[in-house]
Amino acid sequence: MPPESKLQSILLAKHWFGFDLDDTLHEFRKASSQASQAVFDAIHSSRPEIFSEDLQATYQGILRSATANAFIDGRTSTDYRRERFSQLLQAYDVNPESDPGVNGEISSLLDTYKSVLKSNLATKSGVIDLMQELRRLGKKIIIITEGPADAQEWTVKELGLQRYVDILVTTNEVGRSKLDGLLGVILQKYGICADDIVYFGDNPVRDIEPAQREGILAILYSEKQEKRLEDLRSLRIDSWETLRGIVTLV
Repeated sequence: MPPESKLQSILLAKHWFGFDLDDTLHEFRKASSQASQAVFDAIHSSRPEIFSEDLQATYQGILRSATANAFIDGRTSTDYRRERFSQLLQAYDVNPESDPGVNGEISSLLDTYKSVLKSNLATKSGVIDLMQELRRLGKKIIIITEGPADAQEWTVKELGLQRYVDILVTTNEVGRSKLDGLLGVILQKYGICADDIVYFGDNPVRDIEPAQREGILAILYSEKQEKRLEDLRSLRIDSWETLRGIVTLV
């Protein structure tokens, strides 16, 4: 039996199709990069002595530190962003405590970030067609993602995915990251058997390995690598068109 046919049989037997969100279903890195750059440019415009390139390097360090807990403390996306932008300005001796006007500047930066983020949001190629096909096949769709609940709900709505998604769960809502057992908690909470779901994500460490530890069939989404359909322990697809072709194979 060809690997596509074998995988099709396995997938069509699943009632649940699970997905990561950022950089799996939509172009998060691209959108957030554009939004962040707009913030750096705005800071440089009002403070010419601070260069955008330096702000970008500093912000990357802040992000690495700020996202270490995978958004499990229950705060909103605005809370996180305000904290990051405050830290960014403080790194250049611009302190909200010594200059009350900085708070207004940060609020303006928040508005800039969200506006540019919204204008750059885009689903990955083939996502909508895939969701429609899964609905036609009677499948349930769950998104399990790391991030603030309000931001991920907003993103799903802005992308036009809300109509297809049965359940959206975030680390922020549950209080656990994927590395700390989030997927297992979700299976138990919603009464989903591990054998009855397939999960797709773009990160081998944060998506694939945690899913496999729970006994879930996991498939890596990677546009830069060739598809791999033979070994169920290391499945990989290179596009959502590929997956749609598999589940509709005749």
